[in-house]
Amino acid sequence: MTDVPIKVLQLLISMPVGGAENMVSALATSLDPREFQVMIACIGAPGPMGEELKRSGCRVISLGLDIKYASKFLIIRRLRDLLRELRPDILHTHLYHPNLYGRIASLGMGLKGRVATVHNVYRRVKMHRRLMNWLLGQVSHCVVVFSPEVARDVLHYDRLTPSRLRLLSPGVRVEARSAGESREAVRERLGITGFCIGTVARLEEQKGHEYLLEAISRVRSEIADLNVVIVGDGQRRPRLEEQAASLGVSGCVRFLGTRRDVPLILRSLDLYVQPSLWEGIPLTLLEAMGAGVPAISTRVGRAPEVIQDGENGRLVPPGDAEAMAAAILDAYRHPEWRRRWQELGELTIREKYSLDRMLKQFADIYLDICQKGQLH
Repeated sequence: MTDVPIKVLQLLISMPVGGAENMVSALATSLDPREFQVMIACIGAPGPMGEELKRSGCRVISLGLDIKYASKFLIIRRLRDLLRELRPDILHTHLYHPNLYGRIASLGMGLKGRVATVHNVYRRVKMHRRLMNWLLGQVSHCVVVFSPEVARDVLHYDRLTPSRLRLLSPGVRVEARSAGESREAVRERLGITGFCIGTVARLEEQKGHEYLLEAISRVRSEIADLNVVIVGDGQRRPRLEEQAASLGVSGCVRFLGTRRDVPLILRSLDLYVQPSLWEGIPLTLLEAMGAGVPAISTRVGRAPEVIQDGENGRLVPPGDAEAMAAAILDAYRHPEWRRRWQELGELTIREKYSLDRMLKQFADIYLDICQKGQLH
């Protein structure tokens, strides 16, 4: 226990509904307030999650700058002003631009530590990014990742000193199934009948929704009263809605947009499908399994570590709609498989990927930084 709470500033671009944002929210609301005073800063607008956290009493600061159009020098200057005002012990940045601008702005500001989190694998590696990540890695206490694939990218492309890398286990909040509305009440409110498949993700290329829609078109005739709910929003929504129409599945596929009642929606599902093409760690997969939903995932990121194929769920190759369709049909035709996946999947999350475990890992990092003293 520290005498005075350690001040930690979490930095993002904004806080839409997403995995990194959920993680920051958990750090802000669930770390022991006797040990840590967690604040959140957004370079842009606070976003829906930021506004929600502000209403709950968390300190969320918005600089109101558009990352696409604001001068890099203006962003860095405003961040330095903010650091001078808040005087955090530790700056913890998330995703590329906050990792870049935040760490540059913190130079010479007397912080005890800098932590940068890389949430995803590198898809487009640019030389100037590699150079800046290498330079900033030398003045960071550590770089946090959540999958071996991301760790390999950071070590290979950014040439990060291995001793500065922290490979952590992600964690999610697991709510009791008895909490809130019953499964039947949620299904009635959402208009869900029959066999319901769901997925939760931003509507972006990475998430592979087009392959899920193609898989649905292959199984629709085999599954009586099929319902599919797609939770999330993004720039690809019009394209995906057009694809659903062209495949003839608009009648059974519903795009629900961004929702803040995801735990209740998960409870209404018979099967969760994670169709991502690449990932670091698919947190919504962990949330679904923790909620007791049988799950199918593509073999990306850390999913093969979470799911033992055929034991507590199913794995399929990314970008393979035919394999996904076959796995969905197998799950539909074998309710005893789904019951086993449900039980073992929930047990896996509770034992290995709990929120408490993740919070302890971050608390240990923050405490270690403060014991080592000030960075340059």
